Amino acid sequence: MRNLARALAAAALLAWVGSVALAETIYLKSGSKISGKIIESDDKKVKIEVATDEGKAVMTIDRARIDRIEEATTFEERLKAAATLLENGQNAQAETEFRDLVRNEPRSAQARMGLAKALVANFKYEEAIKTLEHYLLLVDTNRSADLMMYLAEQYLQARNYRDAKRTAREAAALYPQDRQLATAADEFEKRCDRVKAGTEQLKERETAESAERKRRRDERAAFDKKAGNCFEATRAAKELAAWASESQPGLVLSYYHTISAPDDAWQNYNLGGDEQVLQAQVHKSEIKLIVDEATWLGLYDHQKSVMVNGWYYQLKGLYPKSFPVIEVFCLEPDPKAGKDATKEKKLAKGSWDGRQEEVTVDRTTKENRDPMRPRKVIR
Repeated sequence: MRNLARALAAAALLAWVGSVALAETIYLKSGSKISGKIIESDDKKVKIEVATDEGKAVMTIDRARIDRIEEATTFEERLKAAATLLENGQNAQAETEFRDLVRNEPRSAQARMGLAKALVANFKYEEAIKTLEHYLLLVDTNRSADLMMYLAEQYLQARNYRDAKRTAREAAALYPQDRQLATAADEFEKRCDRVKAGTEQLKERETAESAERKRRRDERAAFDKKAGNCFEATRAAKELAAWASESQPGLVLSYYHTISAPDDAWQNYNLGGDEQVLQAQVHKSEIKLIVDEATWLGLYDHQKSVMVNGWYYQLKGLYPKSFPVIEVFCLEPDPKAGKDATKEKKLAKGSWDGRQEEVTVDRTTKENRDPMRPRKVIR
């Protein structure tokens, strides 16, 4: 009788899993998604049948709210797709997909272990262990030995030697005829003893913070040395050029930005520290912008002043201790230096005037005043 009840329960579970696995998914422009069975669809609306706590319900969704609709796929196909995301390093997306799979089929060892691996990849070690432990609570027979050995490894990484050895022994006991599994469990227990005794060292696990510091360190080591004296300088200069292009496309052709800060601030930054710590310590910021001469000369003088002031105050906002210097140049032919040689031609400079307590803009080009503007506002 008990076996019959289990068989019926398993059949019901498989039928439910199949219905969920074959559901279409509607992704809304708001960012949410709805899974169910589409029962009607036209150019204006889509009707989808969804499961609720009380049974089933039908929702009507306007086409204008829909970003895309993904066709039905099998549970196995979704598992494979999620595993591919994890293999490709798309850890956050893989975690999301595996969570959906575990929600659909909480007793699936593949889905559980996939989610656990995604959580480990995202430095969520405690949640990974709880995810695997939950599987053991739900499944009391025919458990996955692979999942249990993976859980044992997570216990070991957490220095929980007792549970690590116990879980490995239980995994081997599931299938006593599997000699390879028994050998692996025995070797694992010996490894636990070596780690506990200090004769074998575990590789220290990264945390989200240490991984982020490493990413920053690697990123900051490589920067365009023709654009600035460090990664932070080139990043800020790039933002200034992008800002200028919003109103004057093609104005800025290139740039070189230099910033200075105390040695300890540089050391922390180069080791992957928070960029805001460096920004707060920068005491000097000088940027040279190479612009298209025709575009620059085509601007009215007040427009040039607005542009220079904009560059100045953006740098001042980033580096409050500094008094930025903005120099604007163009390139012109230099026959004396060679056929294709060029030299810089100064067009303007912006800097802080401490006496008048304002940014002064010095222009070395002919006046180009807007006749519709009062002369008194022109510096």
